[in-house]
Amino acid sequence: MKKGIRGTTLVGILLFGLTLPAVASAGFFNWGCRYQGTWLGIQAPDNQELAGWLATVEGKSYFYGTNNLEFTTDVFDITLDGQLPHVVDVTTSRGNWMRTGYNTFAYTTTGFGLDANRKIVYTTTLSGRITLSEDCNSDVITGMVSIFFPGTGKNPLIHEPDIGPFPIDDVYGFRAFVDLR
Repeated sequence: MKKGIRGTTLVGILLFGLTLPAVASAGFFNWGCRYQGTWLGIQAPDNQELAGWLATVEGKSYFYGTNNLEFTTDVFDITLDGQLPHVVDVTTSRGNWMRTGYNTFAYTTTGFGLDANRKIVYTTTLSGRITLSEDCNSDVITGMVSIFFPGTGKNPLIHEPDIGPFPIDDVYGFRAFVDLR
């Protein structure tokens, strides 16, 4: 009797193992596009002229990782509408991302506004959502920016900001790929 139960169990496990590839290929384990890669900012989905920013997204998982957001100083007004005219540069924003759905992700990045002596004038956090296209080659990014000033004793990841949060306009990205022309 024990041999019959063990044999049946073994056959059941074997059949289950053989059906997994079919189930996976049918889409039951499809988590959507990989977010990892380099993304170039573009003007709009129908205007792929570069917008002056790029993001490098890393991670050893489909579900979470890190990102580095670099942008030229003409992408946005780093002086905050002239309120901080001594800000002359911004750092790369670094942060984290996590999958929230099939082709959707949440992210937070942190960066600094710097004066001519490279001293921090403000800290920014940018948090929001990313939606990848079905072909996995473009994305739409929404977000909220918060500004923190040094010397206030505030941690940008846990305290209320000194300015904001305020929304950014939708931003669009295009996945970079190897071009062997």
